[in-house]
Amino acid sequence: MKPMNRARHLGITAVAIFAIIVGIGEMIVGFTGNFLGILSTPLMPPSSTIIIGLFYILGGLSFLTMRKRGAALGMIFVAAVLLGRAHFVATGISPASGNDAIKIIISGVIALAIIVYVSSQWDKFN
Repeated sequence: MKPMNRARHLGITAVAIFAIIVGIGEMIVGFTGNFLGILSTPLMPPSSTIIIGLFYILGGLSFLTMRKRGAALGMIFVAAVLLGRAHFVATGISPASGNDAIKIIISGVIALAIIVYVSSQWDKFN
């Protein structure tokens, strides 16, 4: 493998690892209700938060396969995270206004950015 080739995959690997770490954090929030005090209002730990964390982890692991099918599956998992965020607001699990709502929007933008980045790197997948 050429060094240039490894550098091209570094971004995809970094995004995959980021998704896995975020997923673990989401799962901890699902179990505890508030991880590291990042929420202004602690949540009653819903199982749906654990599922969203699992989707992030599965998305990251799918990206690490470096295959187009894995990338497509990973983008589907991360898109499910976006739907989960909308579900949180629609059902009242997360507030629709205030600081926590801003955090929901930012986390949705990050999930969307992951999808956009992975799709822009499509040619690097086998």
